[in-house]
Formats: sequence, structure tokens, C-alpha cells
Amino acid sequence: MVKQGHYAKVSKQKRLRQLKQRRQAQEKRAIMPEMVSEFLQVRYHLTQAAKQRPAMRQMMQRFMAQWLAAGQAELSDNGQTTWSVVALTKQTLQTFNRQLPWQGYALVDQEMARWTAFLNKEVPAVPLSERITLTEALSPATWQACLSEQLAINALLALTGDSRQLGQITTEQVRQLQTSIQTATGIDWEKVAQLLDLTVIAQNTLSKAGLDDKTRQWLEKLKKLTPQDFNDHVE
Repeated sequence: MVKQGHYAKVSKQKRLRQLKQRRQAQEKRAIMPEMVSEFLQVRYHLTQAAKQRPAMRQMMQRFMAQWLAAGQAELSDNGQTTWSVVALTKQTLQTFNRQLPWQGYALVDQEMARWTAFLNKEVPAVPLSERITLTEALSPATWQACLSEQLAINALLALTGDSRQLGQITTEQVRQLQTSIQTATGIDWEKVAQLLDLTVIAQNTLSKAGLDDKTRQWLEKLKKLTPQDFNDHVE
């Protein structure tokens, strides 16, 4: 008669073999670290694009590309697999700076809840040998603070007419303007429009080249959007 311990030993060996096979299968499916940005952009397009209108889709493609470029740099240059969502989002907003009309920021604001849900689901699931971990989740309050701060800086730069004057802008000036463009429920886009209506993109922030026809057409669509459109949740 076979002893019970024999069954336990066989069962343990079977489990170990299954774990090894599963790990080997995961390693075969793993992508190279330098492919993370492209992988996630494709995932975003496949899962989100059909739900978005053209202006929103093009805006989020640009925002996503910039955000992932910052994350990809952390991964490729520093081997950093822990990404701060807040830090990367702030960096992305700073990259766009005054090159993005206020309507672009308003579109991102509308899409932020869905976008962060995508990040939280998809980024940790990227098939890497060492998975990416997201830290400092972007809460609605944190996002509003980041967005209003960047809009305030953009407005102050617009008033000076020279982006080189950034060092002369004080924290108190930014804070006061932040307060003036915020409401109990979000951003007062009417006030933002008054401050930034003349702000235009000087160059394509993704290619650092002159604007192509597609980008020009997209900018024309943005210019037609008004604060009332965002009050009606236009996408």
C-alpha cells in the first residue's frame, strides 16, 4: 500500500512543475523594456479610441505619448520600474506648457478619470520580466491642483509674453491665480479662456518639427471649442 506521504511528495512536485512552466510561458511573452511606450500606446488606442471623438482622441494620443516618453526614459535610462503617476503627470503638463491651447487642457481634464483607470489597469499588466509598479495615485483633487497650477503658470507667462521670465514668477502669484480659476467642482474654463485665448502651439511637441497638416487641422478644431462646450461635457 502506497504511503500518504508519497502522494504529498508527488503533488508538491506537480505544483512546482506547473509553476515553472507558467513562469517560462510568461518569460516567452515578455517584451523588451524599450517597447513599453509603444505597447501601451497601442493598448490605449485599441481600448479607448473608439469611445472618443476626433478632437479628444488626438489630444489624448499626444498626452499619452508625452506621459509615456517620460516613463520610458525612467525605465530605459535608470531601470526604474516604479513610476510616480503624479510626478510623470506634472512633467507632462510642464512639457506642453504654453504650446497647448487651453482647450487641449480642458479635453484632458474631461478624460482624466478614464485615463487614470486605464493606467491603473494596463501599466502593471505590461508583460515585462520585472513588472512596473505605479505609486502616488492621481486623485481628482491632486489632478485639479496639478492642472490649475500649470494653467496659472501659463497665464502668467502669457502676461509677460516671454517664457524666459518663468524664474521671476513667484509661488504666491501662482497660488493666487490658481484660486481664481478654480470652482467648488473644478476649473472655471470661462476665466481660463479669457486668460489664455491667444495661446497657440509654436511647434509640434512630439516631433519638435514644424506643424503638419493633421496637427493644423486638429488645432483648428480646438479653436472652435468654447467654455460652454466643456460645460456640456463635449468630447
